[in-house]
Amino acid sequence: MKIQKHILGNREGWDLMSDEYQANSEISLEDVHYSPLSFGEKTANLIGDITGKEYVELGCGGAQNSIALAKSGANVTAVDLSSNQLSHASSTCEKLGISVNLLQANMQSLNYFPDNKFDGILSVFALEFIEDIDIFFSESNRILKKGGVLIISTTHPLGAFEWDSEANNLSVTDYFNPPIEIWREQGQSNPGVTYFRTIEELFSKISENGFTVKKLMEPKPLGPNNENSSPYKGSYWTEFRDRLHSVPFAVVIKAIKG
Repeated sequence: MKIQKHILGNREGWDLMSDEYQANSEISLEDVHYSPLSFGEKTANLIGDITGKEYVELGCGGAQNSIALAKSGANVTAVDLSSNQLSHASSTCEKLGISVNLLQANMQSLNYFPDNKFDGILSVFALEFIEDIDIFFSESNRILKKGGVLIISTTHPLGAFEWDSEANNLSVTDYFNPPIEIWREQGQSNPGVTYFRTIEELFSKISENGFTVKKLMEPKPLGPNNENSSPYKGSYWTEFRDRLHSVPFAVVIKAIKG
């Protein structure tokens, strides 16, 4: 089966940027993060007790969230497209003696998993790299047990628009038709693609695929005095501080399979 160019581009792009991203990001191994410079699971309380439960993280990157889940007692599988991101994940797991099942795979179609396998799915900043979210949510429903939890954090639709750092405001051209971002890292052959969706589209696609939305959040960053307690921070994000305090970076949705 021929792999689509945008999938090749996203994989290649993350392989190229992985080392720099991991070096310049401070990502907690004790608390699940949902948005940069903001609070995590210990404040959000979306997941609850997961002792002995089967969880999968889709688009795990360096698997910091997966490690946090494993430390909380879950049996965790972590999936990512980038081999370099998974290499960082493997090194961290080995160093800590944490058992996480790491799998390199495309997360749009999850046909490598059987029906009703997991109690929960977590995906943080990965959905925006998927072209067909209908397939993703349908597949997520299939691999979850009845009553299973789906927690998604993805780039807020306002992230599609340019921030004017001098005027300290956002230039929104057409919210209802957010642009698609085409990007390349230096030396990258196939372009990467980032897709932005309105909150209505995200809510509708989740609901249409057999889920009941229980909570929707647009996390605000912590104040300057508390920012250091965020589970997701670092020099990679501090240059965007003014924007993040005015415009939400993420939309976070918790849904339950009916």
